[in-house]
Amino acid sequence: MEHDELQFEKSLQSLAAEFSISIHDSSVSYFWRYLSELKKWNRAINLTAIDDDREILVKHFIDSIYGLKVIDINSEIELLDVGAGAGFPALPLKFVRPQLSVELLEPSEKKGAFLRYVVGSLGLQDVTVATAKLEDYAGRGNVQGRFDYIVVRAFKVDQFGVALSTLLKPDGKLVLYRAEKVPRSFELVGLALIKEVEYELPARYGHRVLSVYSKALR
Repeated sequence: MEHDELQFEKSLQSLAAEFSISIHDSSVSYFWRYLSELKKWNRAINLTAIDDDREILVKHFIDSIYGLKVIDINSEIELLDVGAGAGFPALPLKFVRPQLSVELLEPSEKKGAFLRYVVGSLGLQDVTVATAKLEDYAGRGNVQGRFDYIVVRAFKVDQFGVALSTLLKPDGKLVLYRAEKVPRSFELVGLALIKEVEYELPARYGHRVLSVYSKALR
């Protein structure tokens, strides 16, 4: 279902309000321009399997900003999106909280090119793109112990607990966007599960969970 810009803005504000999340009017246009570029680039490279405007709005945009329920953002916060893909959840979070500093880590050069284009065309400040594998990126001295939050959505992190822990500040948090709660058998070395927040996406678009980890006590 195609939306015009006004319809889209009303839908975005209304759906965000259902979760008691306010979006400033100055931020709304970023989502519309992002949607337009996403659909344009998606014809050339596989960014998302979803092509319906409302489904993108709910499953990608609204789901992304729900992370604000567990991410406390102030002007000093640095956030890393691991396996950023098309930019979810970090770019929607940045639109809603402009003071956030974001690094988008994406191993694919093609997806990295899309992210750089979007960041540039939207004029986003304090957003950088790194095209590297997580294990290589975590070995860089300038990023170790740098981030307050790491967010991960649609990227398997089972074997990367140590790498993720290395990138976090001592009191930093890892937030996994998931479809279900973490099974008891799931373990991330160096990290400890501290809470999980469950929610339902609007319009019956599915059940979601935010699984929050902190550095494990030694």
